[in-house]
Amino acid sequence: MRIHRRTAAAAATALIGSFLLIGTATGTATAEETTSVALPSASFGDIVVDGVHDRVFVSDPSGGTVVVTDYAGTVVRQITAEEGAAGLALSADSGTLYVALSTVGAIAEIDTATLTETHRYPTGTDTSPQSLAMAGGKLWFGYAVGSSGGIGSLDVASTSPAATLVPSGRYWYYAPALASSPADPNALVAGEEGVSPATLAVYDTALGTLEKRAERGFTSSPSISYLNDFAVTADGQNIVVAANNPSNHQIVRLSDLSSNGAYSSWQFPNAVAVATDGTVATGADGDFVKTYRPGTTWPALHEYAVNDLQRDGLAWAPDENRLFAITGFSYGAAPTLHVLPDAGKLDTTLSLQSPTTSRKNKDLTVTGWLSATDPFPTGTTVEVTRTDTTHPTGTPVGTFTVSPTTGEFTFTDSPSETGDINYTATYRGDGQHTTATAQATVTITK
Repeated sequence: MRIHRRTAAAAATALIGSFLLIGTATGTATAEETTSVALPSASFGDIVVDGVHDRVFVSDPSGGTVVVTDYAGTVVRQITAEEGAAGLALSADSGTLYVALSTVGAIAEIDTATLTETHRYPTGTDTSPQSLAMAGGKLWFGYAVGSSGGIGSLDVASTSPAATLVPSGRYWYYAPALASSPADPNALVAGEEGVSPATLAVYDTALGTLEKRAERGFTSSPSISYLNDFAVTADGQNIVVAANNPSNHQIVRLSDLSSNGAYSSWQFPNAVAVATDGTVATGADGDFVKTYRPGTTWPALHEYAVNDLQRDGLAWAPDENRLFAITGFSYGAAPTLHVLPDAGKLDTTLSLQSPTTSRKNKDLTVTGWLSATDPFPTGTTVEVTRTDTTHPTGTPVGTFTVSPTTGEFTFTDSPSETGDINYTATYRGDGQHTTATAQATVTITK
């Protein structure tokens, strides 16, 4: 679900598409492969991820379409006739995708199973809905009308949903961007992009109205201008802000919008996304896409050098590990979807220590170690196979339990052939750790 609107033995780097993986991958980590896929789009508006059907939705305002891909980035459908498709939002059960149709003043309802539009709801005369967020059981939309903006709601739980324009207690120059979090389901955050200083407002939507909790223009401590993106953290306590200035991702408290730290960036932060477990992804036009473990702002868990990351161009899958990013346009390239499968996982180190030689039909003992910056759960196991002349494709030796305190495991084998044999240990990974393999060779003599 997309919550917002819009120890290592050796470091390894790998250039894949326009992404360069930097930093924490080890020689024994076997993370899933990063992929990059050009999309059949003329522009980029928003991105959301459907974890029930394993689909990624990317809106194309200029082309009037919503591109649908699978988790590998393969395009499975291009939903057409979605005029000015801009902001996207998913229902809580991922059964419905809502699309803000910015050029025709409406919100489209799309069935995520059939990938077809089922209803269309007008948002009001001359309105241009551009951003969407769920809060207080309703769908809220930020819209522009004439030379100003506002916020409206659509009661999607009603048998006959109708859009309502709701007073917000302030003047908006443009359509406000919106964000929310299931951790505080009645809170709606609104922000105006592209102005200086930036302004955020937090509303309570429990009564179906916009009751202001907090509002702040960021003139100092911190000074924030030209807002690009923002997201509410998974615990509902903070807002992570991406803006042209300052050159890092600011963190402000949702309760009163006071400063609460920052994530380091070089220049022009333009995207942020928060996973359901609290892992944060930040992006900047002049820096890397970085991921951070929940509750930490340093060091980064992973870093990805990108070419032309788009504003609001990051989204997590509900598995809390797979991150999607959109790049393109500035250098004439087509919009490109990048799939980063293990962006939220800790890298794993697996090693084996064995004797260099042993006698035929004699017991030999091999010791292994599995490690990461966080301990592994009790009962974690490693699978071991042996390759020799009789078993060139490998034969199972056994499955061995890892010590939850030391990460150590041992196994004993009695090879019946002479020559070099090879042991391969494999850790299959879990929700927080990447898979890993290690090998050891022993020469068996008579």
